[in-house]
Amino acid sequence: MVGAYMFNIMAAELLWAGICLGVVVATWPAPPWDLLLYGGGALMLVLPLLCYPFSKTVFLAFDLLFRPPTA
Repeated sequence: MVGAYMFNIMAAELLWAGICLGVVVATWPAPPWDLLLYGGGALMLVLPLLCYPFSKTVFLAFDLLFRPPTA
């Protein structure tokens, strides 16, 4: 399901960006750049695995919305 992969990448990248932006804003005078570099890389490996079941469910809901089952 290519659509579920697309939803997964979008969800993982938006979550990653929100976490990184939150860390930068919370620690603004001196953000931990090493933590952001290595932690961000680790998150980009882990987040798609964690988001996939939810993104697959959301994709199936959109698919049913646009192509409802017929009798």
